[in-house]
Amino acid sequence: MFRNLVTILLIISLVPLAQCGRHGSTDMVAQDAVKASPVSSKVAEDTLSAADASRSIAFTVADHYFVNNTVKEFNSHKIADAAEFSQVFGMAAVMGKNGEPTKINFAKQYVIAVVKPETDHVTTLTPVSLVKRGDGKMVFTYRCETGASQSYTMRPCLIVIVDKAHDGDISIREIQ
Repeated sequence: MFRNLVTILLIISLVPLAQCGRHGSTDMVAQDAVKASPVSSKVAEDTLSAADASRSIAFTVADHYFVNNTVKEFNSHKIADAAEFSQVFGMAAVMGKNGEPTKINFAKQYVIAVVKPETDHVTTLTPVSLVKRGDGKMVFTYRCETGASQSYTMRPCLIVIVDKAHDGDISIREIQ
């Protein structure tokens, strides 16, 4: 009985830690992600029409990371080195298949991160697209969905890994 209770409490305590890891470690190309959602296609068209020659950039969602509780404010969306990344994020490995945090090679990659304020509502951040416009600026679009109230707080975050070959100023766009 006591062992079952400890196991259940352990599982419940790991749920908030895995909030950044709910997307799966799949490579996504912006237009493929856009095609999957009818709501996002309008946003993608707006983003693509903002500059004449835009192109989709592939990215990978980083799983099993959480926002360190020492981070009060997060304003930088692009992180290009491991030291800065570890000041903001911690690893949240879980048991089972694919339980390790996604590996990031900062020599060849950088991350785009979105961190929302602490909330007691179920909040899901989902990447929609990453495009490089004709003027060289990049636009990362994500969807934020807020659900029911829960008995604990969480700090929603979304981390995507991008190859350094695709560099540029990044603007972030949220859709509901």
